[in-house]
Amino acid sequence: MQVTVEKPEQGLEHKMTVTFPSGDLNASVEKRLNEVRRSVKMDGFRPGKVPMSVVKKRHGGQVRQEVMGDALQKAFYDAVDQEKLNVAGFPAFDDLKDADGDITFVARFEVYPEITLPDFSAINVEKINAEVTDEDVAKMITRLREQRSAWKPANGNKKAKLGEQVIIDFVGKIDGEVFEGGSGEDVPLELGSGRMIPGFEDQIVGMKKGEEKVIEVSFPEDYRAEHLKGKTVTFDITVHSVMTKELPEIDEEFVKSFGVEDGTEASLIEEIRSNMVKELERAVESKNRSVVLDSLQALVDIQLPKSLLDQEVKNLMDRAVQNLQQQGMKPEDVNMEAAQFEEEAKKRVTLGLVLGDIIKTHKIEATEDDVNAYIADQAASYDDPAEVVNWYTENPNAKNEIRAILVEGKVAAKILSEAKVTEVTKSFDDVVSPAA
Repeated sequence: MQVTVEKPEQGLEHKMTVTFPSGDLNASVEKRLNEVRRSVKMDGFRPGKVPMSVVKKRHGGQVRQEVMGDALQKAFYDAVDQEKLNVAGFPAFDDLKDADGDITFVARFEVYPEITLPDFSAINVEKINAEVTDEDVAKMITRLREQRSAWKPANGNKKAKLGEQVIIDFVGKIDGEVFEGGSGEDVPLELGSGRMIPGFEDQIVGMKKGEEKVIEVSFPEDYRAEHLKGKTVTFDITVHSVMTKELPEIDEEFVKSFGVEDGTEASLIEEIRSNMVKELERAVESKNRSVVLDSLQALVDIQLPKSLLDQEVKNLMDRAVQNLQQQGMKPEDVNMEAAQFEEEAKKRVTLGLVLGDIIKTHKIEATEDDVNAYIADQAASYDDPAEVVNWYTENPNAKNEIRAILVEGKVAAKILSEAKVTEVTKSFDDVVSPAA
């Protein structure tokens, strides 16, 4: 086999000319035709006894094309091994010639770029520290109580406040005339929820049970109903009741509803703290890992194979379309362009290439024990941990995703051990539930 490689002065695309004898290919075609002959049916002949000349006439062209495709692929990758090239993506074959006992073709392909890894000590990283405080646990318990709260009628002539609920009748009018869809009776409305158009809820604040009032508001210019866009309207408001939120007591029933068998507040606090500590540890590790990898990616400037970029753009687009369809959007209504995903694709491909080099250079891996320990930790927060473990056992792709996360974590830890680190302390809410 003769191989000639043309390397570009710039860029990653190479051109390679390969020539190899056609004898082996002809023998492979004959062998494949004999296999096809066994299944060819023709009137007057027993199966497998159709004349080879007929088989060649019917199937020779297709069989030769298939065998040629296989031969080109094999010859290409044999040549790649011979020339020690690191091919990215798939090759394109041109100028195929089959004559005088030789097959010659030209392959165009990209190679992976050479990467010079940065000095990790040049990376500046803000590392997050956080811990679960007594105040965090108390706030979490309050949230759990609020999730199970109930609205109760307020006593006396209480004025409605933001965060409270009113039961109202309302009648909307334009120039004194009632308009369609602008009325309601016994409607529960939590003030400050933003359910109504701007200004509506604010003007009910301070009203009492039995009070009536006329308010004036304007519909937004982008309101969904065409006849109301930008219109100034009035609403006749009648308040039937002011409701306050009543939180449940932290009694035995409340505690047991969270699976804490002994029903004591102390055990509930211990359980909540334990879960919050695990959640915080995962969030801190994830955020620190992301910060490290983003800092690493920003320091590396490499040429990227177009084939890898195109594939990553396609993956991101496919994922986005799938998410929109799962939310109920029709395929024909999804309007996306590749350009929307190019920047994210560049970051992902760059980081993937750099991580690959770091993993290879420093021989970083996640062992089976590492993966199983991670799964066991995740499964521990479920009612049936064994079911979760079995699911991962039956889904190798999900297990490989965990392996990739663990390897990324080890890379981040390696970089952190050498980088310039500034430690910042954040609260539980800042880490776990950052403001949008």
